[in-house]
Amino acid sequence: MVWAFQAEHHNLWDYDLPSGPSLIEVQHDGKRIAALAQATKMGHLFILDRDTGQPVLPVEERTVAQDGVAGEWLSATQPFPVKTPRLVPDRLEPRDDWGVTPWDRGQCRDTIASLRRGSIFTPPTLKASLQYPGNAGGTNWGGVSFDRARGLIVVSQTNLAFIVQLIPRAEVTDRRRHSGGEEGGWEYAPMKGTPYIMRRRALLST
Repeated sequence: MVWAFQAEHHNLWDYDLPSGPSLIEVQHDGKRIAALAQATKMGHLFILDRDTGQPVLPVEERTVAQDGVAGEWLSATQPFPVKTPRLVPDRLEPRDDWGVTPWDRGQCRDTIASLRRGSIFTPPTLKASLQYPGNAGGTNWGGVSFDRARGLIVVSQTNLAFIVQLIPRAEVTDRRRHSGGEEGGWEYAPMKGTPYIMRRRALLST
């Protein structure tokens, strides 16, 4: 291994990198740098020197939420690119409701208002939480494309929120849920070795 870069610390959100990096060239501080662009499910775009792994554009560690479940440890900070704009917003509020009809939008607004929510990297708990961007991104498969002639990065992005909740394992009697799978739109993950089962589903219009 020549170098490594961690785009996220202690992954609790299924925010694994969705695709490999794309090789690009960057004009920076009067020099042309062989670099790479790495898009993430969090909606971040990291620009790194492909030879050293060091950020070409600044990355800073920012304090993130620490209100997780008992027994879980959380990284106090997460890396955020400073110069590249976010590919998607990092939070969703009731005023951001959507739907075909006023009733539909009202149901969406009420659902968002009922969920525990915060900015990105809000840890999952026993109360249903809004994860935005969801585990599908941000960006997902496909990575980014680079137009060398114009110096443009082109990326496909998703604004899909998810509802995530932890359930005490002792309260679950359904063996199918214990072993994972899907039911009623919910995806269940057994999370063996922990006292919890995780369930999640996309926040979609009714």
